[in-house]
Amino acid sequence: MNKFNILFLICLCPFVLVAQKKKKQDYTIQKVDKIALDGSLTEWKDKLYNPESEFWSFGVGTDGVKLYVAVRIKDDMLQREALRNGIFVNVSYNEKKKEGAKLLFPFVDRERLRALGQDEDLNVHNIKNELLNSVRGYQISGFSRVVDGLLSFDNTYGIHAVAHFDDKNELVYESEIPLDLIHFKSDKIAVQLGINTQFFQMKKLVDSRNRPSNVQIYGASPTGPVIKNSYKEETMIWLLGNIK
Repeated sequence: MNKFNILFLICLCPFVLVAQKKKKQDYTIQKVDKIALDGSLTEWKDKLYNPESEFWSFGVGTDGVKLYVAVRIKDDMLQREALRNGIFVNVSYNEKKKEGAKLLFPFVDRERLRALGQDEDLNVHNIKNELLNSVRGYQISGFSRVVDGLLSFDNTYGIHAVAHFDDKNELVYESEIPLDLIHFKSDKIAVQLGINTQFFQMKKLVDSRNRPSNVQIYGASPTGPVIKNSYKEETMIWLLGNIK
């Protein structure tokens, strides 16, 4: 299999599988302390939600100073989507489930993907690590004291994230976000966490088009196309909790 086909498979999202989704669960932001951002998830052993899942497990915690996020992805296709489009953390400014301060990582830009496809020396047997090594920074937006865009790994704001494959070939992710970089309107907040799958992106697009407007056409359907998630579990969740 050539490099182009491998990269194509990395970017491909399977919309052909449709399965019954589990009932939605309520998730909370936990109190944590002494979290080391080393990608081992040692401090998260009893704090990860969904630990028995064949797809992914996750946790969000705070020590009152920083917000910490941990993710473990087992499913191969979900790993590909995470490498292609990133894992996102969206911190709402209050307890409402809305857009706020966002961190996206890992993220390989389109130009870099094209360059990888043309690289004759690319190790096709280690394509996932090649993609991880191609990430150049963090995509951020909505922070009060940080400019939107690509943020360097060596930034002085204290925003950091790591991702790597462990000895089980599972994608392990950790990130930390200083709370003082976000202009909160309440001590109660909501955090949206997920893999930036093609399904999630298309759903956001369809939802935005289906928002009520003042102009309606007689006889027109108020709803758009129905999009099916290819995974048996939700790959985006909300967590609620206090930052103090």
